[in-house]
Order: sequence, then C-alpha cells, then structure tokens
Amino acid sequence: MITIKDLSKTFGKRKVLENINLKIEKGKITVIMGGSGCGKSTLLKHLIGALKPDNGEILIEGKDITKMDENSLDKMRKKFGMLYQSGALFNSMSVGENVALPLREHTKLDNKIIEIVVKMKLELVGLTGFNELFPSQISGGMKKRVALARAIALDPQVVFYDEPGAGLDPVTRSVIDKLIADLSKKLNITSIVVTHEMESAFTIADKIAMVHQGKIIADGTISEIKNSQNEVVQQFINGSPEGPLTRQRSGKEYLESLT
Repeated sequence: MITIKDLSKTFGKRKVLENINLKIEKGKITVIMGGSGCGKSTLLKHLIGALKPDNGEILIEGKDITKMDENSLDKMRKKFGMLYQSGALFNSMSVGENVALPLREHTKLDNKIIEIVVKMKLELVGLTGFNELFPSQISGGMKKRVALARAIALDPQVVFYDEPGAGLDPVTRSVIDKLIADLSKKLNITSIVVTHEMESAFTIADKIAMVHQGKIIADGTISEIKNSQNEVVQQFINGSPEGPLTRQRSGKEYLESLT
C-alpha cells in the first residue's frame, strides 16, 4: 500500500529523518514507535503530505506523493483518515456534526444520507445515540471514539493514528486498541499507528518499526522486535533506566544534537 524510499529531512543543521525505508502492507496495522523527539511524528507528517522531504519518495499505490501539487494531494488525502492525539473535535459542534464534517466538506450527499452515515459510523465505535451531545458532555475516551468515527466517515483506505492512547487510562486505552484492530479487519483499512505505548503496540501490531535519532533501527513482527539484539530496542521495550537511550551527555553534546 505504502512504500517509503530513502526519505530524509533536515531542519536547519539537524537531520530529523535519515534514509528511511519502510513498506506498509495493505490491510495491516503498522506501528511506528520510538521515544520523544525521535522523528516518528515528522515521519507521519510526511506520510499525510504535510511536509515535503529533502530527498526520497513516498509511494502510495505506486504514486509518489512527494512530487504532487496541492490539488493532487487533496485528491489523495480523501483516501486518508486521521485520528489526532488530542482528538481535535470542534467544541461548538455536536458529536454528530463533528462526524458529519468531512462528509459535508468533501461530498455532495443529501443531508438525510449524511445523517444515516453518521449514525452508522457512531455505531461502529460503540456510541449509538450520542449524536446530539457535545464534546464537553462526554469523557476523554468517548471523544477519541468520536474522532475515530470522523476519521472513517469517508470510508478511507488508510487511517493514521497519532498517539491514540495519549491521556487515557489503561482500560480506556485498551478499548481504543480493540477498536483500531476491529475496524482495520472489518473495513480492510491499512492502519499506521504512531505511539510510544509498548503494551498497545504489542496488542494491535502486525508489524512494528522503531525510529531512533531519525533512523529506522528495527522493523518486523512483534516476535522479531521482542527478540531484537539491538540494545536501544531492548531498553525501550523493557523501560530500563540504564542503556544507550539514557547515557549521560555533556551540555556540548546535547547542543550539537539539536543543531
């Protein structure tokens, strides 16, 4: 579905992504994991066309989105759904209106048809009858589910998830994990999940890619990642306080890493 070839991006003197190569299979859940500032969010922004790389290609169904103009990108983005870390719901709109927004923006469907679609999408995420409520009236976990219903409103081929479990308690996070897995299978969606939550990654992933200092240092199945010989991977998945990720650096080394 998606092939990333030799992708690199530099901000100033800092190399944020360096020769990223990754294949994302159709209908599968690929988890991109890594610590804060490792480059995973920057990679996600490239995948949705929000950033242009310095070098490399991103092929979606064989078409390189890095070479597309805004009109072509807009057409491609209609195949995407996006679940933002914060949910990004509009507080002035009801739950139903939030889910209906992409349908009103990108289709010419009749209002009655849009209402039916909204009800169907809310049913898929377990929120039947919540149409008239407002974001301020529901919990954080419910907001994430509304945001997920909106992300799948246009029946996308690909859904991107940016830290879907952020700010949620363990039980609610597991509910979101199950929804991601169930919807990916039921709707044959290709899912790309950016997270640092190891428990979630090991629950839902078909494939995991670990990003460290702008490079993919390991990718494979859950079993392959768990058995990786890479010290950084092992420290990250085990949450160990000792290892290469926590090596003490001088102030000079830290400043050099930023520039």
